[in-house]
Parts: sequence; C-alpha cells; structure tokens
Amino acid sequence: MGEFVGIDPRGAHELIRRMEAGKQALTRTRSGLDAAIAEAGEDWAGRQGTGAMHRTWSFYDESQQDLKWRIDTIEQLVPVREKGMLTGTFPFGSETEAVSAAVTDANELAETFQNHDRYLPGDNWLRKAAGPLKGKVGDPAYAAALLAGLGGPDAFVKIFREWIDTQAAGQHRGLQPEALGRAAASTPGQLAAAFASAERTGRLGGEWYEMVVTAPADVLTTLVALAGQSSTFLNRVAINLLNRPQEAEPTDPDWNLHNLAQAYTANPDAFQQLLAEHPKESGVLLDADTGNPAYETALADALHNALKPGAGAEGLRERAWFTVIRSNTDLPGIEALKTGSARP
Repeated sequence: MGEFVGIDPRGAHELIRRMEAGKQALTRTRSGLDAAIAEAGEDWAGRQGTGAMHRTWSFYDESQQDLKWRIDTIEQLVPVREKGMLTGTFPFGSETEAVSAAVTDANELAETFQNHDRYLPGDNWLRKAAGPLKGKVGDPAYAAALLAGLGGPDAFVKIFREWIDTQAAGQHRGLQPEALGRAAASTPGQLAAAFASAERTGRLGGEWYEMVVTAPADVLTTLVALAGQSSTFLNRVAINLLNRPQEAEPTDPDWNLHNLAQAYTANPDAFQQLLAEHPKESGVLLDADTGNPAYETALADALHNALKPGAGAEGLRERAWFTVIRSNTDLPGIEALKTGSARP
C-alpha cells in the first residue's frame, strides 16, 4: 500500500514551472510545424511529423499533475513545515489509485449512513463508518473525491448533525471536551481531516464555502476544532458565526466560542489576521459573555500565541494589538495588557 516518498517541494515547484514553459514552447512550435507539414503535403521529409511533440507535451502535462499531487500530499502528511526535503509514506501509489479508493469508501460510508437506523444498533454504525477512512484522508486527492462521493456539503453536514444529535445530545451550543474527544476518534474526526486536506490544497468548489453560511454553529465549530483547517476557512467560519444573532437568554454555557478559540490557539496566524483586519467580529469574540469559565482560558491562550513577540508579521501583530487594546473585554490580564505592563 503506497510508497515511501522524499521530495523537496520548492525544487518540485520549480520543475513544474520549467515543464510549463516547455509546454508553451511546444504549443507555439507545433502550430507552425503543423502548417508547414500541411503545405508540404507528400513532399514533407520528416518521419514522425508532430507526433513526437504531442507525446512530449503529454509527458510534461502528466508529470506536472503527478508532481502537484505529490507536493500536496507530502505537505499534508508532514505536520511541521520544513525547508528542503520532506519524507513520508503515501497511502496510495498514485492520484488515480487514491481517487478510486475514495469512490469505493464514499459509497460504503453513504450506504452505512443511510441504513444505520435499520441495521445497526446504537453507535456501531459510527465506528464502522470511520474505520475504512483511517490513514487515507491525508491524501488530498482521496479526501476531495471522498467528500464529493458522499454527496457534497449537504450530506457532509448531515453526517455531523446526526453524530452530534445521537452522541452528544443536548450540546446544541457546541461540543464539550469529552464529546469532542469522542468525535475526533469517530467519523466526524476523519471527515474533518479530509476536509482540511482537500480545502488547504484548493480541491473544493465554491459550494463548500457556502456551507459556512448555512451550516449550524455547532457543526462548524466542531469541524474547525477537530482538524487544523486553513487560515482562510477558519476566518470565514469565525466571521460568519460572530455576525449571527446571539441567543437572548441562553441557559447553557457556550462551547461554540470555546472551540473556536481553541482552533485559533492552534492557528495563531489566522487569529492575528482576524484581530487585525476584522475588529468588529474580534470585538464580539473578546467581549463575549459565554457563561463558560473555560472560554476565558482558551481565549487567553489564543491571544498569547497570536500576540507574543515574534508571532506572525510585525505590522499585522501591531494592528491586532490595537484591536485588543480598544476592546471592552474584562478577560483576566487584559487590563495589564492594555497598559503595557504585561503581555498575554
């Protein structure tokens, strides 16, 4: 199953660019050569015509696609981005193999989901459904094909909704840590990782971003909490959620914002960008009355990672600081932070 791969992404990208230049040169030459052959007719002295050029162009094109898949996959499999050579064991030997496996697994998962209420008692269907996906979703081609095979965003949200309603009943204001841990080990965890793998590599269509507007808050915060989504997607989720109407008199602690803050703790660059470029939404996050003491700790951790010296870009960090200083939050330590006598 798969193969051990070592690749230098920067060097591979350069090779892709050179092959693209070669394709363009072949395209320009081919049209002129085709015209010359047609004009010469039977007097053409060449033996192969433009066939060899067509084969060379196809070789470049196929090699580019394979390299792009390998770069995307290795960058998803290696958790710490390093310069130079990256190594890892791919779950599949080719993009074609990955897509084929995803189609099979998607069909099985969809069938299991559709029939779980008739054939499988309790949460057995959840454990069964998650099994075939393990170790595969790091391949972005597999991940994208899996999500498409499930039926797109509506089916994706429905699976999350079903899991939350049956395995974390009553937690409509976000999953609590124990439930989130179970979700990570079950189908939602695998699907969240698949989404991250496919979305970070640009393999999802626009309909998946429309999901941010229509999906329930607890589904979205579970999605971003279970797997490290891209900064772009994480901020889209945050901006949408922080602009939604708040419950008038909530009776339960808010774990949605807690899980969002934890996602930002793991992605300080995204949080720094949100603070710097979206002060209105950031103010909602900073001033939120969640009724959840754990939220203050999670938010403080996220602020520390985003604002500590050396974090992210200096100019962006300064603008993020300005948003925090202007906020009305009474988070412990913020007053000292505002006066400059302490840092988070």
